[in-house]
Amino acid sequence: MKIVALVSGGKDSCYNMMQCVANGHEIAAIANLKPPSQSGKDELDSFMYQTVGHDAIYLYSECMDVPLYRREILGRSVLQDSDYTVTADDETEDLYMLLKDVLHDHPDIKGVSVGAILSNYQRVRVEHVCNRLGLISFAYLWRREQKELLYEMANAGVNAILIKIAAIGLKPMHLGKSIAEMYPYLCKMNDMYELHICGEGGEYETFTIDCPLFKKRIVIEETETVIHSDDAFAQVAYLRFKKCSVVEKTKEEMDMSQTTIQDWKAWDMYDEIVSSVENVPNDLIVPTKKINYIQQNINQHKENIDSSLSPFFAIGETTAYENEPQEEYKDIEEETMACMQAVQAKLTSKQLSWKDVVTLNVAVDNMDDFSRINNVYKKFFDINPSPRALVGTKLNGKTKIQIDLMAIKSIENVKRETMHVQGLSYWAPANIGPYSQSVVTQGHTFIAGQIGLVPNTLDLPQPRSFADEAALSLRNLDNIISVLELSPQSDIALCYCYVSDPTYLPLAAAAWEVYMGQLTPPTLYIAVSSLPKDAKVEWQVLLNAPLPTPFGEETYENTTDEELDEETLKSLQLLKIRQDPFDVNTIPDIQCRAYVKSNITTIVTQITDAIDFENLVSQLIRSVDEALKDCKKKWSRVLSLRIFYRNDMNIPEKLFAHALRTEILKRSCISPAVSSIPVSALNSQGDSMAACALHIV
Repeated sequence: MKIVALVSGGKDSCYNMMQCVANGHEIAAIANLKPPSQSGKDELDSFMYQTVGHDAIYLYSECMDVPLYRREILGRSVLQDSDYTVTADDETEDLYMLLKDVLHDHPDIKGVSVGAILSNYQRVRVEHVCNRLGLISFAYLWRREQKELLYEMANAGVNAILIKIAAIGLKPMHLGKSIAEMYPYLCKMNDMYELHICGEGGEYETFTIDCPLFKKRIVIEETETVIHSDDAFAQVAYLRFKKCSVVEKTKEEMDMSQTTIQDWKAWDMYDEIVSSVENVPNDLIVPTKKINYIQQNINQHKENIDSSLSPFFAIGETTAYENEPQEEYKDIEEETMACMQAVQAKLTSKQLSWKDVVTLNVAVDNMDDFSRINNVYKKFFDINPSPRALVGTKLNGKTKIQIDLMAIKSIENVKRETMHVQGLSYWAPANIGPYSQSVVTQGHTFIAGQIGLVPNTLDLPQPRSFADEAALSLRNLDNIISVLELSPQSDIALCYCYVSDPTYLPLAAAAWEVYMGQLTPPTLYIAVSSLPKDAKVEWQVLLNAPLPTPFGEETYENTTDEELDEETLKSLQLLKIRQDPFDVNTIPDIQCRAYVKSNITTIVTQITDAIDFENLVSQLIRSVDEALKDCKKKWSRVLSLRIFYRNDMNIPEKLFAHALRTEILKRSCISPAVSSIPVSALNSQGDSMAACALHIV
């Protein structure tokens, strides 16, 4: 693929170009934004761009033998929010115009190389511009461990010198020194002052005078040191280039052999997970399940399938056939539109919008419709679509798509953080549909379903194996959780594990137990007919997250117990309560596990045997009754109940949801949102008849 590289002169942009080439892409042009000539400034107060060293960028075109496109930075940091929308006079629009210039001359360019490592501010804006221009963002350094990355850059032949310093421990004497020379000292400063080793906190900036992509190297012949701020603790100074030249290089000096593509198998848990999966006998036989039931007439349109425990809301199974029976829709696009409109109507009735939705579960009858469904689905979302899991399963009747969801109404002064990474990197897969990786708000973290895609290619690992996909999908999940500064082992409250074949169920359980350790949270293993991109396994998790400060903006961190009133103390102590997952084993043929924290309680219960449908429902309800009692929770606090059942039992459409709701209403005046999904098999051994997961707030 032909790409344009954004260059600032820094080590990051140059090394990312090398990674692009190593991944098979061709750099057809380079592009740079510089200070306005009339400003007379070398260094701008820009949140987006490195400008120091701009006076030597013109040499890059000669060094790389590709055209250089430049524009002046006329905008400023107008919109400083975490998200970006088109904003007049913002410096992001200068990037948009620059890339438009490049595409005018090079319409075959399809991607952009960007050296972002840690800055969400930069990443979000580059991805926004790329989306507007139909380009792919390539950010292979994104979220790399900085100590390892800087060593790797220097070892791969990136000769970048420090041209600006702005941190305690760094002095003007360090200007002009290479990253290889400075590496031990930067590591020392990291230990002493937590300095970002790659300069991601603005501690220093670099200028690359040579790398294996250069056919000529830059020689700095004369410089001037400019003291920008003479602070006693952290002097700010930079180099101004006064005279530079280039010299030819030999073929040996352009050796790219040390530029390695990051191996996802290097994850520290990879080998253990693969080994655990490969040691499980793959001889599972799923017995057919039959059950008797009494025919019931269900007026599905009058049943309440939504739940409100403000600010938490849940909407149960919703299809295109919500209001009145009708003929089949002419195509999947029309049915998807009707289904999404039905969901939207329910949101509106609760005074909610799509922005309030924190997770969606989409079941489709035919995975071949994936892209066609997405084309309609994405029209309902803005810049940050909600996390979701999408699976293929044989739905009841003529339904081709079914959706259930959870929404959390935004509260003023309470953060809602969405992670929507769309660029290609080694970190975790970019979204292959209109969804975000995660949402964190009000004590909850929702992560989109993760499949085993190789992040830098978005392909499944070859040759195909369940062990590789299980390890890679868990590695991707782990990387997302780590960025959120949460712990899988202590914070995951609920897991849905979907597999595309019943024989994979025990393999998935083996992988999950290695990843989670001894205390696995409530987990449902579900075999469906298909997963996106023909994947073998997908993990979807709900995590506990830190609760927002419950008393306005004060944190009480520096307040003694004596200064707090008794009620406040009691409230703060409640936030610290946690309880590990525990089993509820009071009823034969039932597996039930619960998880309790102050802000989230989850219960998963599975029935392996029942004499008839009535008995099956009774057992499910009784097991939940016992779990709620042990958790000291009530049915009135159950927000949602998702029921999965074997489709070979031939249970009529919505019968499970209706029966469960009837039983729940005998126990509570409030019914949770109930969804029922037919699947191929359940449980790690494939022997469950039905299973349900409850989310309690």
